[in-house]
Amino acid sequence: MRKIQFIPGLGEKPKEYKSLSKYLEIIDVDWNTGKIKPKIGKVDTLVTFSLGCIFAFDYTVKNKIKNLILCSLTPGVETLKDIKADQVIFLVGEKEKWVLKDVVRVRKTLKCKSSIIVVPRADHKIDKNYQNKLLEVIGGIGQG
Repeated sequence: MRKIQFIPGLGEKPKEYKSLSKYLEIIDVDWNTGKIKPKIGKVDTLVTFSLGCIFAFDYTVKNKIKNLILCSLTPGVETLKDIKADQVIFLVGEKEKWVLKDVVRVRKTLKCKSSIIVVPRADHKIDKNYQNKLLEVIGGIGQG
């Protein structure tokens, strides 16, 4: 099984996701230059949060993957029609009404299988509750 890579949101660093690092390889984003380390390698599954989703879009336009998991998608995305993924899973916090509305709209532009999972009691932060749902989703795709 290939290691799953995770791209954090704006201003976040890998140390903020220490509890996820045993399941995911956390990418370090230099938000001033837009450079990421390590580079996204050959992955089956790419997970990303908020503004980090933009890096995933860029990657999946050029590289086909099996699963793209978009957590709390950054607002204002116009289309996902050019991404190359077998499946896109959106995770959205229950309290993120504005994100859910945007996800429902942009999901219609996909050419692949997709689903939306609402994380109970969650807001725009990957807290313990959100993390548990994310790990459940990752475990579920590992079964498929």
